[in-house]
Amino acid sequence: MDQIKYTVERSSDKVLDQVINDQTSQDRTNIDGLYAKYALVVLVLVSILNFLDRSIIGILIEDIKADLNLSDADIGFLGGTAFTVFYATCGVALGRLADVWNRKKLITTGLAIWSLMTALSGLARSFMPLAACRFGVGIGEASASPAIYSLLYDYFSPRFRTTVIAIYLSGAAIGNGLGIFLGGMILDTWNAAWPDAATAPLGIKGWQAAFMIVGLPGILMAFWVSTLREPLRGQADGIVSKPHAHPFREAALVLLSMLPIGNFLIFSKSKNGRSILSKNLLFAISITFAAYVLTSITGDALQWITLSAGIYAAFSWIQALAIRDPVVYGMLFNCKTLRYIIIGDALIGFNMGASFWIIPLLQRYFNISAADIGFVLGIAAVLLGVAGIIVGGILADFLRTRTSKGKLFV
Repeated sequence: MDQIKYTVERSSDKVLDQVINDQTSQDRTNIDGLYAKYALVVLVLVSILNFLDRSIIGILIEDIKADLNLSDADIGFLGGTAFTVFYATCGVALGRLADVWNRKKLITTGLAIWSLMTALSGLARSFMPLAACRFGVGIGEASASPAIYSLLYDYFSPRFRTTVIAIYLSGAAIGNGLGIFLGGMILDTWNAAWPDAATAPLGIKGWQAAFMIVGLPGILMAFWVSTLREPLRGQADGIVSKPHAHPFREAALVLLSMLPIGNFLIFSKSKNGRSILSKNLLFAISITFAAYVLTSITGDALQWITLSAGIYAAFSWIQALAIRDPVVYGMLFNCKTLRYIIIGDALIGFNMGASFWIIPLLQRYFNISAADIGFVLGIAAVLLGVAGIIVGGILADFLRTRTSKGKLFV
């Protein structure tokens, strides 16, 4: 019986391998081809919408603050913590889902969600509904980059990847600049046309109209993305992997590893479970105490509770990853290069967060209109951002053919 079972399993594996090989031979014709370039254009448009919906709040923030009677701390929460915590934590689970599920479907779903939540931001009448919409934008946008990078790695060969990724990332510069430019233009145009919101269409104000106008096209874009072909995973590198049997279960385990009780169950499976659990509880107590102290100093409980919850979730995930997949854990946290990249990227993110306040500064102390700020900062962000990213990518690919340190030099 064992011999029969072994023979059947080997036969099934051979059939599956033959299917994969047949599909690989068909899909290889698309690597670096015309359809790959078409897919890149579509994904650049997704990137533009991703950063447009993310950045537009910066130019609208002064009107939102005045209309909803918010403090600068509230504004900091809406522009930073509300988005970032959910983007970062859900991004880990959705990144894992991108590893094991249909990436086209994941991008389509995420795009529809973040676009809908952006549009719904225009219906908010108070702080918490607007914060909830920002949570949704963060969750939706977290699905994009991991899945898109994975797709592009299967559409293009290593020879062109840095240039391709640079072209894709140019969408971030365009979207960031367009968010500021279009937001300022829509805001001032709407407010000039309807100074009294009661007479405006749907009774909405300029900042609400801006959210709705930039959010709704993304829902239509999601239908376009759904028509893309899903390339065979690993085809451009000749490392074709079999489909995962339970992709959603895998992503759910990642998400559960960030939450109390769920992470405790994972810790219990380790021979060092008690020690790991003790460290987790100690960290939870420490981060709770830190949140209490910071709340006492600033009086802003929501900010520190949300941030501490995100930090705890990340810590728990790292602990669980060391148990569930020590190989990946070692690749991520024992690699000096990757550690430096993470630290450097975090510092860049911190700088971008601080620059969020440039627009309110110009409006409050120099009385510059939103449209003028949007024109100058928005156009500059598009032109300089695109130039730097694309030139850097092309140069990195060029130098890579001459030295292994070509990318580091750039």
